[in-house]
Amino acid sequence: MNIIDKDLELQSRVEEKYRSQGFEVIVSPAKYALPIDLGNYSPDLIAKKSSNEGFIIELRGSISRLPVGRYREVAEIVSQHNGWRFLLVTGDDVSPVDHLNNVNGDVQLLTWEQMLQRYEQAKKFLSIGEVEVAFLYLWGVLEAAMRQQANISAIPIERLPASSLINHLYSQGELSMEHFDQVNVIQPVRDRIMHGYQTPNLAEATNQLQELVNELIATWKP
Repeated sequence: MNIIDKDLELQSRVEEKYRSQGFEVIVSPAKYALPIDLGNYSPDLIAKKSSNEGFIIELRGSISRLPVGRYREVAEIVSQHNGWRFLLVTGDDVSPVDHLNNVNGDVQLLTWEQMLQRYEQAKKFLSIGEVEVAFLYLWGVLEAAMRQQANISAIPIERLPASSLINHLYSQGELSMEHFDQVNVIQPVRDRIMHGYQTPNLAEATNQLQELVNELIATWKP
């Protein structure tokens, strides 16, 4: 399947998703059809429930060379209009099209309270020597926190793979250089666990991850 075919398949799946939820879907909408003045930006799709409720959607076959700063500008404009949300959907999303925003527009992310609950569960696992389980719980909380922060900050990257999510949060000023460096030290440990390799010094990496998660939640949680 070539790149164009992949893009068309993604578009078809997104169209089907929203039409099945009762949305009117407009492909390549003309400027006069846009519910919001977006300057010279033209989305790929509009999915609307009414004249004041729906999604403005950008489709990308892959995550390479994403102009995230530009999409953030668009998302911020859209966020100023109640009932409307900007979505960036790529073929590399970790959350497939079937798990896009539901009919009420709710983003399927853990809440801060749910993250804190999982953080406490990780601490319990760590206290009984289940270090690998604790690490994976903490990594899940870290990703959830990063995705939630991206959503709150109108950076439409909450479904991107972790490595891209990390890089874009840093480039957009949501991760400090210190935290960015810490995440990039810890992520290879997560990759080794997930791909079945031995993980020496896992207890040390888990402690570092616990401290990082604690700091980021304290920084980001409203």
